[in-house]
Amino acid sequence: MAAVTTSAFGLFAAAPQPTCGAPPSTASQQAVGTWWDRTAPPVGHKLPNSRYYTIRSDLIPAQTKQYADHLDTMYGEFTKQLVAQSGLRKRSPDYPNVLMFSKQQDYLDTLRTQYAIDGTGSGGMFFISPRGAGLAFWVEGLPKQRVEHVIQHEGFHQFAYAFFGNEMPPWLNEGLAEFFGESVVDGTSVIIGQASPQVVDQVRKAVVQEKYIPFMNLLQMDDQRWSANVHNGSAGMQYMQSWSMVHFLVYGEEGRYGPSFTVMLKLLNDGTKPFDAMRKAFSLATEPDVLRFESKWKEYAKVAKPGAYVAARGRLEFLAEGLREVWSKGGRPKNVEELKTAMRDLKFQYTSSSHGYVTKLDAADDINFAVPDDEVNTKPVTIEFVVNKPAKGTKAKKLEEQSPTPPMLRTRNLRPNDVGVSWYRSSSDPTQLNYDIVVN
Repeated sequence: MAAVTTSAFGLFAAAPQPTCGAPPSTASQQAVGTWWDRTAPPVGHKLPNSRYYTIRSDLIPAQTKQYADHLDTMYGEFTKQLVAQSGLRKRSPDYPNVLMFSKQQDYLDTLRTQYAIDGTGSGGMFFISPRGAGLAFWVEGLPKQRVEHVIQHEGFHQFAYAFFGNEMPPWLNEGLAEFFGESVVDGTSVIIGQASPQVVDQVRKAVVQEKYIPFMNLLQMDDQRWSANVHNGSAGMQYMQSWSMVHFLVYGEEGRYGPSFTVMLKLLNDGTKPFDAMRKAFSLATEPDVLRFESKWKEYAKVAKPGAYVAARGRLEFLAEGLREVWSKGGRPKNVEELKTAMRDLKFQYTSSSHGYVTKLDAADDINFAVPDDEVNTKPVTIEFVVNKPAKGTKAKKLEEQSPTPPMLRTRNLRPNDVGVSWYRSSSDPTQLNYDIVVN
């Protein structure tokens, strides 16, 4: 059985303060010494800043700027969606440091030696330690959308710490982090409210099978108990259900609960205890009131639909991983149907881990080759192959003969924009093919 596994998740901590200037990268420095030494600014100079962050990076300049701009865009979205509507005030120190790593091993070594933090198994984390604080992530071999999910999720934790300290309950902290983590940045616009089909489906099944976490338990769960579940491997549903609960509070019953949600955030920001803030904001005076509110969420979860835009990106990632596997074994499919057959011949599966839960996509399931519709995408969205342009130059032609590039993949009829798979060669090994999912 052919299987591919990727992991991208993190921990949480602090938040940034606006600064100014464009973020060049330190990647041009000689690759000698430790990552920390290689990325140190010249004597008498400071590390570069983006609008909100101080950047330390060994990525190429264009990539450093790309991720810095992405973080700045999300910080603006956090402010727009939360602060502008509720008048939140900052309560805790800002921690604007961002550490961008090209290689996973440098990420692990630096966290261990500089901050005494074990980053094993993580694609990124926001941390606070006696030795310092910041957001750290690595990009080696990961599709850009996987990295973006990590920094959007962790970026929210950073933002939340500045306004709530440690007082935001874990269900809300993680639910909002996933709410923004599932968002899609399209240029300078952010598409919020998206949800992957796998998470929507798993929450629906948990509700139907009565395997969800009762509201009274989840709403009163503290950080210690939450973390214990993470460490013993039973945290999947608490992450997914927390996202679903936030989605319900924002969009349920045509946005009916939105004003109360804003009130709850303001109460938390003012220092009200988490469970008391929830009960006061939503008029949940007694336990039966909480149970009735839980019933409304359950009905919402049963009929919830995934977002077509984020689902399409997930489908393209699944197909790109499958195409790369088929291609490496000499297969040359000419369209999605031939790719589906080839992936099934290999019994291909793709497993991804993200913030406490695991999703597995199987080529045997037809649904993984289709994009669901939603309120915006009412026309069927299709995925097609796009033939690459012929290579130019002797060196490029020789490389194509030695290691041909797979065809590109792209959607049709996806709103607000079609997206596609763009292949590129590894700088360290040109025969190794990587990909990003980009707006067409």
